[in-house]
Amino acid sequence: MSVRVGCPACGGPVVFEVGSSALAVCPHCRSAVARGDRSVEDLGKVAALVETGAALRVGLEGHYDGQKFRLTGRTQLKHPAGGVWDEWYAAFPDGRWGWLSEAQGRYYLLFEQSPRADRPQWNSLTPGRKVKLHGMPTRFTVAETGTATAAGAEGELPYRLVPGQTYRYADLSGPDRAFATLDYGDTPPALYLGKEVTLGELGVAAEVRRETWELREVGGKRLGCPNCGGPLDLKAPDTTERVGCPYCGSLLDATQGDLRLLNAPSQPPFELQIPLGTTGTFGADERTVIGAIRRAVVAGGTEYPWTEYLLYHPRDEFEWLVCSDGHWSRVKGVPAGEVEEGKVLATFRGRTYRKFQAGTAIVRGVLGECYWKVAVGERAETLDAIRPPEMLSKEEGGAGDAREVNWSLGTYLRPAEVRAAFDLKDPLPAPVGIAPNQPFPYQPVYRYAALFVGALCLLGLFALVFLRTRTVAEQTFTLRPPAPPTPTAPGVAAPPAPAEKAQEFFTDQFELRPRRNVRVTLSCPELTGWLAADVDLVRQADGSTESVFIPLTRYSGVEDGEAWTEGDTEGRKYLSAQPAGEYSLRLEVERENPQATLPLTVKVEEGAAHAGPWLLALLALVLVPIGVGIYHLAFVLKRWENADFHMAGDGTAGTGGGDDSGGDDGGSDD
Repeated sequence: MSVRVGCPACGGPVVFEVGSSALAVCPHCRSAVARGDRSVEDLGKVAALVETGAALRVGLEGHYDGQKFRLTGRTQLKHPAGGVWDEWYAAFPDGRWGWLSEAQGRYYLLFEQSPRADRPQWNSLTPGRKVKLHGMPTRFTVAETGTATAAGAEGELPYRLVPGQTYRYADLSGPDRAFATLDYGDTPPALYLGKEVTLGELGVAAEVRRETWELREVGGKRLGCPNCGGPLDLKAPDTTERVGCPYCGSLLDATQGDLRLLNAPSQPPFELQIPLGTTGTFGADERTVIGAIRRAVVAGGTEYPWTEYLLYHPRDEFEWLVCSDGHWSRVKGVPAGEVEEGKVLATFRGRTYRKFQAGTAIVRGVLGECYWKVAVGERAETLDAIRPPEMLSKEEGGAGDAREVNWSLGTYLRPAEVRAAFDLKDPLPAPVGIAPNQPFPYQPVYRYAALFVGALCLLGLFALVFLRTRTVAEQTFTLRPPAPPTPTAPGVAAPPAPAEKAQEFFTDQFELRPRRNVRVTLSCPELTGWLAADVDLVRQADGSTESVFIPLTRYSGVEDGEAWTEGDTEGRKYLSAQPAGEYSLRLEVERENPQATLPLTVKVEEGAAHAGPWLLALLALVLVPIGVGIYHLAFVLKRWENADFHMAGDGTAGTGGGDDSGGDDGGSDD
């Protein structure tokens, strides 16, 4: 049942529509009106709400976990590092209240838990620390600690909001999108527990989301630089805290409506390879470059700079496009609670990343828009762990008493991919050296080699099992001594003995079928010494020939009382497949001992398996990945030359040998 009261400040009507609400903002004078048992109380004026382009609004209905809810109120809280975030209050029919936080395109629905005295103390929480919450099976990671200030509000709230009141908080991130907030405004601290959600999961109508996003898309703001007068088109004015003028390099404050000059260098701090306002596409994702930050680390007295381009789309959270030495990566934020960091490894969603570098990143310049109060000289502690083509990165920093840890996942992009995504006219500079997350360019060679070797093995197995060898001719010839010389009359000189000639034989004709290789086997089991045969395969249709040479040797004897033999009395040669038709063999045989009478058998087979070409093909296929593997090893060693951790992962700084596996489940390119 709704309750109507008079505003203590202006007398105007204030309606409490939810029986359990504790405060309502007067729509006439913006006073915070708290109701007690018998009277209402004026807690002071609340500031007007800052436009944040929120997709939600008071009165919006949705559903969660099978129950309907209605958004009854909203507060805006100031962050010590600049900017505000919205908290919406969802009233459920069973009397529960849900806290729905919205920040940088992400939504978290939380519910207050019963008070307990054993919750972590404020001074024990540091970003990155793991904490255990009562009743939860897994630990949470401290993602952020800070002080929030109550600013604007509207509608009905489930608690007494005092305008300008500050309180300390800690945001905790858990696995599977779990999220929690510890509110240290009371003793013991209040715990709000829930998870990250999407508008679709909250049952927010698609047309409501579409209308809001369309308003964001056209909600840009055109201003002039107060230092040089250059035109500045702000693409995300509702979230922008700082603007770096691309014309004069001035750093401007964007929190007061108009731009306010913070500092004015003599010239822009760095040059952009992708102009501000350029829109690109990565698959189905459309992103616009709205800002850029130049950062650097200093090691051994040498500065190593890189550029981070801020990518924006009204429907999604912010992303970054990072360029270092001509190497590019597309970077997205990931929940801190889903990362497990060890001494030398970090694990994210079941994938293992090896620590590579750590350092202190310093902001050297800002151009365009930025969603926090970035300042030149700002420092953050960074850590990179790699699993090419991915890089898992941690960044710790903050302002004042606010500290936070952020994890992000970057994916390597070639300059040609970036150029194509943004339709740039000129080529981007060629990369220098090897990037930490640059994948080995010839990685597919291993996969293709394995496929070809497998196919070759299957082919060989098929030939052994299914191809049948057919004997098309087999014939035995007798090698005889040469004829004795013709006798002469007494007193007549014998003519000189003719030179020894090879013996020649012809086989009977036989038929060969097409597309079958031919094997010729020569056998002389009684051979002693050597024998050599020139064998011609003669095609009867046109007399064309194809020749092979088959040598045979066999020697035997006794040495130190032991008999020995060497050589082979059988030899074979292969011919490639011949056209179908009638053939015969011509054999021209020479031997060491022409006086012996020996049987010589020749056999012709078609479709005979031959391991020689198969082995040569296998050798060629194996040599390619071996050569690529040697180059791959040199590539990996070169990558780790400038690493702060050992490639082998022993936890000490420096370089060293080892396996750059990048993980334990075979997904890395190293």
